[in-house]
Amino acid sequence: MRILLVGGGVQPIPPTGYGAVERIIADLQAALVSAGHQVEVLNQVRHRRMRDEYPFAWELPRLLRGRAYDVIHAHTPVVANRLAFGGYPFVYTSHSRHWFYRDRWSHRWGYWLERRAVRNASAVIALTPTLARTMASVVRPPLPPVTVLPFGVDSSRFTPRWERRTGRTVLGVGVVLPFKRWELAAAALRGLGVRLRIAGPTPSAEYAAKVRRAGDEVELLGEVSPEELVRLYAESDVLVHPSGVEVLSATVLEALASGLPVLGGPAVADEVDDGSTGWVLPDANVDAFVAGMRARVGLLTSDDRLRRKMGEQARATAETRYSWPRIAAEHVKVYESVAGHARSG
Repeated sequence: MRILLVGGGVQPIPPTGYGAVERIIADLQAALVSAGHQVEVLNQVRHRRMRDEYPFAWELPRLLRGRAYDVIHAHTPVVANRLAFGGYPFVYTSHSRHWFYRDRWSHRWGYWLERRAVRNASAVIALTPTLARTMASVVRPPLPPVTVLPFGVDSSRFTPRWERRTGRTVLGVGVVLPFKRWELAAAALRGLGVRLRIAGPTPSAEYAAKVRRAGDEVELLGEVSPEELVRLYAESDVLVHPSGVEVLSATVLEALASGLPVLGGPAVADEVDDGSTGWVLPDANVDAFVAGMRARVGLLTSDDRLRRKMGEQARATAETRYSWPRIAAEHVKVYESVAGHARSG
């Protein structure tokens, strides 16, 4: 099958730094190629600004001209809506937290674009059951066929180094901004004698200071290299992911593959098997959430056998449920359901 994966025109594919959607597209391409398909990524980067998606999307009809494909797969809403406007059938995967989090006008605009992209797609891939239910409840019918299908994780790249784990290092990965709620994790770990290391960009000095004040052993690493991130996963003991808003977190999948128990709120419930690969903590009450995280981290860091058992269960889940060969095969089934309607440029 000839598959055209369309990026957003904001970051290169694969990304040279942080860029979750771009990394997912690159990994999906590799998995589909390994399965014997012809896969091209269409993406043109200008200045690495979020608004660059608009001129890229406007140019799509010209960029599609002369390309041969059986299916187009879009991953960003501006691109998807441009394809719809031009009459190009496409498969759409939404990666946006705007389904669940809209505290400013730009988020509400993104939410409108997401709903319109879903409504105009030939088929939709929802990364989690929660997102599929949300789409069904808020997108004006008729809704195209929706398949619940996560992205995968490379469990040969993300692996544990059990011998380097001491029970004293807790990891967080993600941008250091308020919606991630890092201050709650820092407060939960205060006094436990463990170090919280957070790897991710820190665009707000004010919020970074708040996170540091909330805990007693907090280290903000900033943006790290892909190689350093793999090492951090491999040598840490627990992943905390307190974010109140997620669709499907690549961080959580990478942690599972690395053999890390994961602790978070309901936002990670679709990925974490409560009590087996980590814990999903109720977060309606912030104090109870902090207390629950504190208790679970204390239990894991004090019990080497339990930590190893849950880590092994986490890795097994990543190797089966989130293996890229299986995920790629399921994508092809979706592509085959719409390929007869595609048109080459």
